[in-house]
Amino acid sequence: MHLLPARIKASKNKVNIKNEINFFYLCIFTITILFLSAFLFKLHQINLRVLGLKTENAVNEAEVSNQINFWKGFVSQNPQYYEGWMELYNLTGETNYLNKAKEIDPNR
Repeated sequence: MHLLPARIKASKNKVNIKNEINFFYLCIFTITILFLSAFLFKLHQINLRVLGLKTENAVNEAEVSNQINFWKGFVSQNPQYYEGWMELYNLTGETNYLNKAKEIDPNR
């Protein structure tokens, strides 16, 4: 047995339907916002990775250049240092550094 009059029951059902429709739209809106946020975040991460690689490569080139200068200065002061000549060969790939290292120690 229902204690509410028919008029109140009918109006209560209409309110529930409106509330359910509003809740449905709210859910769709929330899902859309979350999807767009995730998409933009992923896009931002891709851009950071690309920029990071460019910066990292520039730093690596500067670091290699500094190492080459260091080893050139070092072997000019210590011309019999085998490992210094090998480092220069590994950094530059120039065979004259390898030949100099072989002159110092032909057994290696």
